[in-house]
Amino acid sequence: MRGMALAALVAAATTVTPALAAAQPTEVPGTIVRSEPLAESDLIPGAAQGYRVIYRTTGQNGEPQISGGSIFLPAGDAPPGGWKVVSWAHGTSGIAQGCAPNLTGGMADTFNERPELTHYLSQGYAVEATDYIGLGAPGFYNYLAGHADGHAVLDIVRAGHAVDPELSESYVLAGHSIGGHSVLFAAHLSPTYAPELDLHGTVSYAPTSNVEQLIAALAQPGLPEVSALDGFRTRLIMVLAGLDHTRPDLRLTDYLSPLGRRLIAIAQAEIDCKDSLEEAAAGQPIGEMFSRPLSDPAITAALTDYLAVPATGYHQPVLLLQGASDTLQPIPTTLALQQQLQQGGTDSRLQIYPSATHFTVLTQSAADTESFLATVLPTR
Repeated sequence: MRGMALAALVAAATTVTPALAAAQPTEVPGTIVRSEPLAESDLIPGAAQGYRVIYRTTGQNGEPQISGGSIFLPAGDAPPGGWKVVSWAHGTSGIAQGCAPNLTGGMADTFNERPELTHYLSQGYAVEATDYIGLGAPGFYNYLAGHADGHAVLDIVRAGHAVDPELSESYVLAGHSIGGHSVLFAAHLSPTYAPELDLHGTVSYAPTSNVEQLIAALAQPGLPEVSALDGFRTRLIMVLAGLDHTRPDLRLTDYLSPLGRRLIAIAQAEIDCKDSLEEAAAGQPIGEMFSRPLSDPAITAALTDYLAVPATGYHQPVLLLQGASDTLQPIPTTLALQQQLQQGGTDSRLQIYPSATHFTVLTQSAADTESFLATVLPTR
């Protein structure tokens, strides 16, 4: 029943009328495919009005794609120049169409993301929240595909301004977990991919980073089971499924055992958000997924291109927010990221919260986030 409900949500969100399809022949990123006002029941707390949009964007390999997203406006009259924008990127919600938090609602609450979006609205920012390619509109979702996700985060800003001229092209990027990864890619890509937009800064909560190094260390046959990151086994499978989809020339499945190939096939089948994958992977040692180590230079180079957070190319300030009690994206990875960014010349700052977990970092960092946004992009 849940799958049927998700399918109905996606169908409703992505239906394109013949007249609209004829009126929008272009594949220019940010072009609107479909938009409609959100019903009051679909608004998040603090939003006075909003839109559901399907818009054109660009995939991991530069190919035309579409993405869905939701736009939320604060109460009151827009200030001169329009509502300043927070382009929001969400954390892991699944791998199948219909699994976007904008469509299911529950994941944002579970991950403590929705209160932060409400907090942005209370400060006078509009929130534009992408679904990523394949989660809220037709397409295949490539988990942690940095270029694809970064494009989707940027193109919803273009789409928002096209839907409502009271939405400004001045914006900040903000995202949590894999969304923190996505907004860093977006900030890196923005000068060349979306130079007409006015980016002012990036907030990255518990960003997924340096995963390629973990994969290189753990993705080898015969490796004894280790106490690695929470949920790392499932996330590893989703990464490899995405890489295999975007780079079939690598013949990635040649490196996998029968177990590994079966798990990749489950991920790529998009049966449900990720419950089936987690059930199939439960208790399976990572080493039993591989027949050969992923040490081939072509594989490691492709992994790096697919998901390694760029160390250079940021033209605006970056704020990293990390909980010291995070077991999903533990603090050493973010400490390393901060060092990489600073060595690359980025104006970056890392704020650590001793008792914060992967999810409570959102609420514990609210005051620092508010101060950062007020500095880089004041609303009044």
